[in-house]
Amino acid sequence: MIGRRENLVEQQGIRRRSFLKAIGLSSVGLGFMGMGSWSFLAKQKRVGSDEIFDGSGVDWKTDEQGNKYFVPKNIRTDLVNERRIVMARFDGVWGKYPVREFDDDFHDWWLSEKLWYFDQLIAFVEGKTSELNIPNGGHHHPMISTYGKKFGGRGDSDFHLNTTAKGFTILPKPENIKRVSDELDKVYKIGNIPLDLFKLEQQLYREKWLWDRTRFATLELYTGRPINDRDPVKELGFTETHTFQNIIANPMATLTYMSLFNTDGTQSYFEGLPYLTPHFEFRGFCWLISYYNPDNTEYEKAVADYVNQAHSRFHGGVSDLTVNIFLIVEEFNNTPGYRAGLGKRVVPPAEYRESELAATTWPSGSKPKKKA
Repeated sequence: MIGRRENLVEQQGIRRRSFLKAIGLSSVGLGFMGMGSWSFLAKQKRVGSDEIFDGSGVDWKTDEQGNKYFVPKNIRTDLVNERRIVMARFDGVWGKYPVREFDDDFHDWWLSEKLWYFDQLIAFVEGKTSELNIPNGGHHHPMISTYGKKFGGRGDSDFHLNTTAKGFTILPKPENIKRVSDELDKVYKIGNIPLDLFKLEQQLYREKWLWDRTRFATLELYTGRPINDRDPVKELGFTETHTFQNIIANPMATLTYMSLFNTDGTQSYFEGLPYLTPHFEFRGFCWLISYYNPDNTEYEKAVADYVNQAHSRFHGGVSDLTVNIFLIVEEFNNTPGYRAGLGKRVVPPAEYRESELAATTWPSGSKPKKKA
C-alpha cells in the first residue's frame, strides 16, 4: 500500500519526503558529539585522521543467514513481564529493581498531545487546512540521557555522557500486541492510507487499557549498519551510536518529556490549573533487543516487529533495527510552578516537608500558549 500513500500525498502537491518532514514524524534526532580524541588509546588514531572507528568491544555475532546481532550482558529481563522486576549491572554492580507504571497525570498529558497531533494530521489530509504546524518535541521526542565507560567508546569524544532526542512511543500490553498489530495490518492492506491509519491509531490510543504503562520504546537507527551484505544503508564510519555504547556498558538511563504547550485550565491533569508547562522525568533501565538474536523470546520478537513496522511502514527503510525498551523504575514531576511538581518523585510517591511545597506565583497577565 506504499504506492497508494504516495499517490495521496502527490495529489495534494507535496512530495512524500516533504510531507513526512512537514508533519514532524522524524523518528530520531542524533546529535554527534564534538570531535575529541582518546589520547591514551593506543589502538585508535586521533579524530581528523582517516581512521574508521569500530565498536566499543560489543561482541557482534553473525547468524546462519549472515545477519549481525548482539547479546546484552548487563541486564536481565526474564522477570519483567510476570513479576515486574528488572536486574541490571551498572558501575560493575548487579541490582534488582521493581518496574513501575507512569501515573495518570503523565498518561492524560501524553494522550492529550497525541490526540491533538492526530487531529492536525487528519485535518490536513482531509483538506480542512492547507498548513501543518506541528513542532518536534513534546510527547514523541523526549530526551534520553545515558553514560558509559570512562575509557573506551568510539574514539571521537573525550566524554562518556550522551543526551539525544528520539522518537519514543508507548507499547501495547504483551497480551494486546497481536490485536493492535492485526488491526494496523488490516488498515494497511485495505484502508485509505494515511487517513484511515491516523484515525485507527487515534482510536486505539483512547483505549487506555490496551497499553503498557511500565515502558516506552524507540529504535536505534544507526547501530549495526550495514546489518548484512544486502543492507542498502551506507557505512557511517562507525558501527554503534553513543547511546547504544553507553547502554551496553551501563543500562541505567533518564528519559525526560516537556510539553509543547502550557496548560489552559481545561485539561483533566494537573488539577485543571492553567499556566503550567508539564515536564516529566523517568529513571530506569534500557532493554535492547537485537532483531536477529536467535535467542529472543516470543515477546521480544513481537515487540521488535511491532516497533520496526510502525517506523518502516510509514517512513520507509529497513525493518530490522535494534529496539530500545525503556523500563520505568521512578517518575518525577519536574513541572515548575506546580505544587505537585517542582522536581518531586511521584512514582513511587515520596513525602516532602510542607515548607518545601510552596507553589511559585505567576506574573500577572501570564497566559498559556494555545494549541490552535
